[in-house]
Amino acid sequence: MKRMGLEERLCNWGCDRRGVHDPEDEQCVDAAWRRLDPYQRELLRMVYVWKAGREVARRRLKIRRHPSQIFELELASAKAGM
Repeated sequence: MKRMGLEERLCNWGCDRRGVHDPEDEQCVDAAWRRLDPYQRELLRMVYVWKAGREVARRRLKIRRHPSQIFELELASAKAGM
């Protein structure tokens, strides 16, 4: 099995209900996801499972629009917790 980066693993995790994916890796990511803060879990779910756009995620999670880097920082923080 090839070694995947975090972004690839999260995309694989998000595709678990949409077709071809690696079930073993999906279980590992799911276990790490469960250890995250509920806010971070919801952010990752919206981005990778629901494929929600940035504005939808910002509005739903009440992430400020300005400065514009806040969304990227929140997403990076959630990924770092994995």
